[in-house]
Amino acid sequence: MPSPDRQPSSPFPTKGKRSHQFSVRPTQVHDGVGGARSIMERIHDGDRSAMDELLREFWEPLVSYAQEIVSGRDQAEDVVQEVVLRVWERRSDWTPTDRLQAFLYRATRNEALNHRRNRNTRRGFLERIKIPRPTAPDPAEVSEEAVLARRVRAAIDDLPTRRREIFILARFHGQTHREIAEILDISPQTVSNQMSSALSQLRDALQAIHRELRGPR
Repeated sequence: MPSPDRQPSSPFPTKGKRSHQFSVRPTQVHDGVGGARSIMERIHDGDRSAMDELLREFWEPLVSYAQEIVSGRDQAEDVVQEVVLRVWERRSDWTPTDRLQAFLYRATRNEALNHRRNRNTRRGFLERIKIPRPTAPDPAEVSEEAVLARRVRAAIDDLPTRRREIFILARFHGQTHREIAEILDISPQTVSNQMSSALSQLRDALQAIHRELRGPR
């Protein structure tokens, strides 16, 4: 990934290599006056080391989140690269806040949705009807544990779009209801209602999966 200044010596991941080149251990960037706001103020002032700290803390979580919206790790990394570059290049246009996580997750969500829309527009007819090649099953994939994992993931994927997104942000990314509300631009009460519905729907699905795996008695 190119650096904010497009300099080859940057610690940003290099596009194509997909690797991190950090020389120090990760730091923890917490929301709050002493954490998130400080990082954002330093970025706003052009401090490249602040961008390094931001990347160490948020690169993997944001890529993981983007993968829930676009298909594939490479596309997700492209999305986050674009977000990070835009943060740096437009740093003088925004006002530092205490809500760094929500700021980054919301920017990643918007960029990923745009990426997906653009990709769908370009997709041709032949790609849409592509038939996957049959492959021999991996013995590990037919184990009960692997079957359960796939079924659980399928149950999550079957949630309505907004409900699934809220559940993933809460359970896989550790976002609070307030942070999710900021990311998705909805009320905390809507987040709470959707989480309750998601848990109820998944509980029913898991009970059905469990009965199926146990078989008749």
